[in-house]
Amino acid sequence: MPYQFLTDSTVEANVQRILNEQLEKAIQELSDGIRKDPEKAIHSTRKRLKKGRAVLRLVRKSIGEKTYQRENDQLRSIGQALAPARDGAVYQKTLNDLIEIYGISLENKGLSELQDSLKDLYKSELQALIDGGDAIAPVLADLEASRARLNQLTLHQKGWKAVSKSLEQVYSQGRDRFHAAYKDGGDEAFHDWRKRVKDLWYNSCLLKQIWPPVMETLGSEAHYLSELLGDGHDSAVLQHFLRHHPSNLALSDAHSQVLMPLLAHRQNKLHQHAKGLGKKLYSEEPKTFIKRIHSYWRPEFSSSS
Repeated sequence: MPYQFLTDSTVEANVQRILNEQLEKAIQELSDGIRKDPEKAIHSTRKRLKKGRAVLRLVRKSIGEKTYQRENDQLRSIGQALAPARDGAVYQKTLNDLIEIYGISLENKGLSELQDSLKDLYKSELQALIDGGDAIAPVLADLEASRARLNQLTLHQKGWKAVSKSLEQVYSQGRDRFHAAYKDGGDEAFHDWRKRVKDLWYNSCLLKQIWPPVMETLGSEAHYLSELLGDGHDSAVLQHFLRHHPSNLALSDAHSQVLMPLLAHRQNKLHQHAKGLGKKLYSEEPKTFIKRIHSYWRPEFSSSS
């Protein structure tokens, strides 16, 4: 079923259904796909976890802070256990994109050796994860435990009240972090902002049916902004990796002299592009934003709650 609330179900039933679907698919993709296509399995599993956490954040005020922290921390911990294997794919993609965008000659700079070295490093990390059965088994056990608990998740409020305060918080935090990112300018500040932008995108998907055209537009804008910030974060991550790379990586001083300035330039361009989009997306005061979204709340949602 779609990643969205259905108007013929209560908010609580929608939340339980979506969480169950995301975790069930994560379990299936990780258990069945880890040997067939480990890269895809890990990427898909981590995406399911992020979607699940976005659902929890949308009803955070309605499930209580203790429950929210416990379940969110558990899903985040599972995702972090798989993150190292995923990072290698990010390094490769970011480097390949940089080479294409700036038209760097692989022959002149010897970058093909670096590409091959990154690929070999990633393959070895994936293989270690696959061969180490003890690494995947506890992840699957934790996923099963989370799924069982979340199947019984109850909300203390109904209808619009079940989501309004948390949605306002997501928007408000995103707005604050937008301003903080351009004031601070650091990688972590932009990464923190991206997290709330991504939550706003997922929440727009979840609430699509309250007024599809409007929520689709909001979701598209948040998604595009999230992608820009994600590419910027990937550039920062690759810069950090190249500064602290393992000794067996085929990285020369010449590579660093070429890549590091271009990565910084690329990151700066992405942040400047994101600034205009951020101003548009977060142009409203949080109270005004939530009042506007409330005005879209359809009678079907209220009657079914």
